[in-house]
Amino acid sequence: MGFIRRFKISLISLCVFLSVLFLCPSSFVSSLHAEENRPNSEESSKEEIKKDQVSPPEETVDPNGLPEDFDDENDDFSPRISTYVKINETYEKIFNPDLITKGGLVNYSTLRRKRNDLILAMKELKDLNPAVLMTLDKNQRIAFWINTYNICTLKLVVDNYPIEPKIYMIFYPDNSIMQISGNWRTKTFFKIQGLEYTLEEIEQDFLLKRYEDPRICFALSYASLGGATLRNEPYTAEKLDEQLDDQVKQYLTLPRGLQFDKEANILYLSNLFTMHQHRELFLSSEYASIMKFRDRKPEEQAWLNFLWNYLSEDDKRYLETTSPAIKFIKYDWLLNEIH
Repeated sequence: MGFIRRFKISLISLCVFLSVLFLCPSSFVSSLHAEENRPNSEESSKEEIKKDQVSPPEETVDPNGLPEDFDDENDDFSPRISTYVKINETYEKIFNPDLITKGGLVNYSTLRRKRNDLILAMKELKDLNPAVLMTLDKNQRIAFWINTYNICTLKLVVDNYPIEPKIYMIFYPDNSIMQISGNWRTKTFFKIQGLEYTLEEIEQDFLLKRYEDPRICFALSYASLGGATLRNEPYTAEKLDEQLDDQVKQYLTLPRGLQFDKEANILYLSNLFTMHQHRELFLSSEYASIMKFRDRKPEEQAWLNFLWNYLSEDDKRYLETTSPAIKFIKYDWLLNEIH
């Protein structure tokens, strides 16, 4: 009975289908065609999105970091190369043997009378566009910031020359940069590129932390006999490595830089190796990872590896065969002035 019932239902359904086909053939067929030709909704939406997404034109960038349509004559932010050239020309007038001896002593009285060059240099530094420095290579930037640091130091001394001693600064010489009111490293501001920087910021942020080259410590003048010898020529990119190596060699030949007491087995170093975060600089430099003097403290290892490039063969043998104690020479804050 179940089979017969299912057969009857199937037969009825077939009859209904045939009747529809014969009575409305055109509408049935057209509906089939419409279904076949209906576009896939997902594919059509993707095509519409592609039409709406028009790729922006590629922006061509100048090798110096400037847009292709940059107008260096009419744009308010154009890099004024002429300002940079004037700064270097002024540096050549100041860092020369007429004002600075080979030993780094400065004729501050003459420089004070002829301070127009210093004033001009500071004016040009204030107006210097940051885009100019963006176009410089590594050595050009290092040379620029070393010269700028030393110019700012000279300007600070000249503005306070002759220096008047303070009663409460009894631990420093009367004629010393330390006698200048305020903290000369962190509280005196110099306008460069339209902003204000301290000597400490120039030294740390633009030089030591950025390039991690300990030789720079021996190029920055603290206007004192204990510090780096002020060079009587500006630093240049072409001669930078030669100049920095020469600065270190000169300094280490002086009693204030390095002394060996081989009888007492003591190596005396200038406080310049530790002051103003210089210890941290040596620890972060390449000299801290050289596989020599590994039984020493990390900072001592870095100092000795650094010195190795500038020592005589006899002194090298001494360091290799003995283990001298390291002590520091008292820093001389007397002004680096011609008497």
